[in-house]
Amino acid sequence: LLSHCYYHLRISSTMTTSCFAGSIFLAASGVTTAFTIRPPPILTTKHHVHSSSSLFSSTQAQSYLDTLSTKEADGTSTSNFWGAPRNEQEIIDFISEAVFNDVSHHDAASNALNDNVAPTIDQHLQRIEVISEEPPLVIVHGFLSTEHCDDIMNAVIGPEEASDNGDNAKNQLKRSTMGAKQDKSQQRTSSTAWLHPEHCPKPLDEFSARVSNLSGLPTQNFENMQVVRYQPGQEFQIHTDHLDSFNDMDCGGRLATCLMYLNDSEDNVSEESLSNNDETFTGGETFFHEFDRAVSPRKGSALFWWNTMERPGSKGYDKNMFLNVDLKLRHAGLPVLSGEKWVCNKWMHPLPFPHGV
Repeated sequence: LLSHCYYHLRISSTMTTSCFAGSIFLAASGVTTAFTIRPPPILTTKHHVHSSSSLFSSTQAQSYLDTLSTKEADGTSTSNFWGAPRNEQEIIDFISEAVFNDVSHHDAASNALNDNVAPTIDQHLQRIEVISEEPPLVIVHGFLSTEHCDDIMNAVIGPEEASDNGDNAKNQLKRSTMGAKQDKSQQRTSSTAWLHPEHCPKPLDEFSARVSNLSGLPTQNFENMQVVRYQPGQEFQIHTDHLDSFNDMDCGGRLATCLMYLNDSEDNVSEESLSNNDETFTGGETFFHEFDRAVSPRKGSALFWWNTMERPGSKGYDKNMFLNVDLKLRHAGLPVLSGEKWVCNKWMHPLPFPHGV
């Protein structure tokens, strides 16, 4: 059905290309011109399976990652891997070692001390799908266990469950907002909650550690986890996660995004288990216009991309520099048709984020 639906976006006819992302994100008013985007059918692309056997020993893997890193004055380390164009196999190898290999060694050590502790990663689900080499856009399947996805959803409370509007209610769902001024808009009609470490310690810590390994950025540069619920008819129209105005924040702009799905689309559930599963939904694909790709949500799978033209390790990069949005990474959360869709986001900055992870 989605392949026959049209999604309309209105932008100011007087705006130049340089401010295109800001106009679609902030829903600027004025004389408008409508154009139409037709999302494609969900595509089946080749994917790459990461074997559970390690490519290197843990010492070799760490040595490999260290060669790609730069030590900062504050003692933190930033990876330069993403600063240069990489081919598909290089991306797969890097993610395999930075995320899966590092985690598998960590989990093995933890589980050796306690036979009752189940692995925190579903290794049979681990695989890496490269949608685009440059700019990088990847799906890391099996990024977090299904149990931890459930823990994250359970840490969020509904709008009717609390009346406190203070810090203690950060994990309460509220109407989603947009932009530096946190405005409500018909472009984004979901509900949002913010999770702090005390709300869900182990899943949030593990998720942040894996995002840090994947991006090469320290966890103190991350915003708190944003959890988003989409009900039928709700969507997030095409937008970019970084805006020029975000450069004015003390932490700088939004360098990168890691978006993880917390429950399954019906497309990713077998017919046998579908009848016993009331947590699935239809619709709600993440659509990347530049790559003509609609990603079907799979529980525990994470999308990763850089929002800006500048990245750590790229020529002339400085963590205090002005960051320019990469319009190729504009994307949309397509309307949910039935059920509820749950996702979580981690946004990364070049400098420490106040009260972040």
